[in-house]
Amino acid sequence: MSDKFTIFGSLILLGLSYPATLTAWLLLFPERVENARVKIVEEPRRSLWIGVLTALGAAIPAVLFFAIQAPLFQVLGWIWLAVVLGFASLGAAGIAAELGLRLNWKNDGAYLSLGAFIRGALVWELAAALPLIGWLLVIPLGTLISLGGMVWTLRREKAPQEEN
Repeated sequence: MSDKFTIFGSLILLGLSYPATLTAWLLLFPERVENARVKIVEEPRRSLWIGVLTALGAAIPAVLFFAIQAPLFQVLGWIWLAVVLGFASLGAAGIAAELGLRLNWKNDGAYLSLGAFIRGALVWELAAALPLIGWLLVIPLGTLISLGGMVWTLRREKAPQEEN
């Protein structure tokens, strides 16, 4: 019986951790999340292709790190994977923000409240949890679009500054 409670409790914590992570990104980096949201909403296809190219480029060091059997390189591979997925989760916070804006029925989407954002994050998570469609369409495409939107945002923010 305690095994069932352990599994059930673990699933509940896992289900709560994704919206909490997206909310933390929104609170820590509001400008970056907003910029990613705008890029993803305005040009989702471009975000997708930038995400595909970034994922292919990021896969090369990951494969190399994991191919080397030394423990240090294995750890570096996991760190690299966490960094790339971290960027993708920042972009996913942008998608959750857009869903929150669209769900914000009280103010006709006039502004993004924290409650609306959390509802958007929950909708995004539940869409990914749908068997087959969520697993094979929402998660891969959403991750690539999120990654592309965040990388595109970071590239735009690194514009050359004028010297005084």
